[in-house]
Amino acid sequence: MVPILHKRGQKAVCYFAGGVTDGKSDKQKFVNAGLVLEGGDGWGNKPLNIKNKKKLQPLLRDRFKRAYQYGCDAVEVDCIDVYHYTKKISKDDVLVFAKWLAQTAHEENISIGLKNVATISEKLQPHFDFAVVESCSESPNVCNYYKAFTNNNKAVFIVHYGNRGWKLSGDKLKTLKKEQGGRKFTCVLSDHENLRGHAINYNCDTGAEIKGKIKVKRSSSFTSTETDTVRCGEDYGVCPEGQCCSKYGWCGITEEHCGAGCQSEFGECFN
Repeated sequence: MVPILHKRGQKAVCYFAGGVTDGKSDKQKFVNAGLVLEGGDGWGNKPLNIKNKKKLQPLLRDRFKRAYQYGCDAVEVDCIDVYHYTKKISKDDVLVFAKWLAQTAHEENISIGLKNVATISEKLQPHFDFAVVESCSESPNVCNYYKAFTNNNKAVFIVHYGNRGWKLSGDKLKTLKKEQGGRKFTCVLSDHENLRGHAINYNCDTGAEIKGKIKVKRSSSFTSTETDTVRCGEDYGVCPEGQCCSKYGWCGITEEHCGAGCQSEFGECFN
């Protein structure tokens, strides 16, 4: 995936949770260190004892090293808001943790994005390179916290989810524009918070979908054409360079697009 993004001239922001999840290769290391706490975020992620820096930092450093080896340009670390999942951790504990987490990433020559934690984001802005924000328009003025990033020329990527009722029309659009507009954010609407569906990049100020026109070169049986769609297949042609054509005829770079059923004659495929 990372080489595909780099081939397209894009940066690769990789992800890991600031906890442990079943099935992950390093879970047992955290268990053996006695760092796993009771509780969870509802997505199978268990919180960690972030107050034990001596034991925790080397394990998280290994995650940053792996991301760097994979070629990731940056990492967003999810679930650092541990105070939501256990009473053993306070907001002040998270503030301390997040600062040394960012320092550790920079020591490993990789950028790091702050994920959520709106109420302490202004204090953490100097330590992080950008912010990734979910569903901040669900409560008034929450998105506004992240102006601290854009005011310092740091990107803020905000995503809202269709399965939580958001859409680019009616009262929902009015709310999105009110909460996000005029702040230099980058705004996305995703079909579902499991991130397996379609996503739209839109203008935070107007709600208008942003479609980039790109020139794509088709196979010898097609002529070159210019398109502003994300469809692919016999009726639409090939995807932009570096993208895969899913079995349903949509361009993208996820496992859903590039894995089983991927149409290799209309784009890249993993296999």
